[in-house]
Amino acid sequence: MTAENSHASLIHRFYEQCLNQYDSSILPEIFTPDAIAHSGTGDAHGLEAIRRTVDSVHALFPEHRFTVEDVVVNGEKGAARWSMTAINSSPIAGIPPTGRPITNRAVVFYRFADQKIAELWLQVDQIGVLRQIGVPLPGGPAVVPQAAHQ
Repeated sequence: MTAENSHASLIHRFYEQCLNQYDSSILPEIFTPDAIAHSGTGDAHGLEAIRRTVDSVHALFPEHRFTVEDVVVNGEKGAARWSMTAINSSPIAGIPPTGRPITNRAVVFYRFADQKIAELWLQVDQIGVLRQIGVPLPGGPAVVPQAAHQ
């Protein structure tokens, strides 16, 4: 298996096994011990911080499903585009849960070292999620799904 295929497999495994199947025990197999996850809410440094971030995704969206749409790897760098479907069953940004279905989309850039993910940069469509749960925002109306999940 080439390094690019190995790196792409790590990305897929992270979303499928760790996030979709709630198995954070595999994090040391996927991330370097000093891995850094950069996001709009701050940086997570090290495996334990990444584990807390994964746990917070599970808590915020207990009925979620990640789908990796695209993965591109070139040497020690890579990128993935994913979507996540979930039910808004927990508060988001202080807004009470609506019970509505949401789809979140993101692009993530990766740096690999020692055949593991050493660093990632996450760009999530937070505005899109807020619109889906009915938050009126400048630049357009809130998107209110026709049939809310009961």
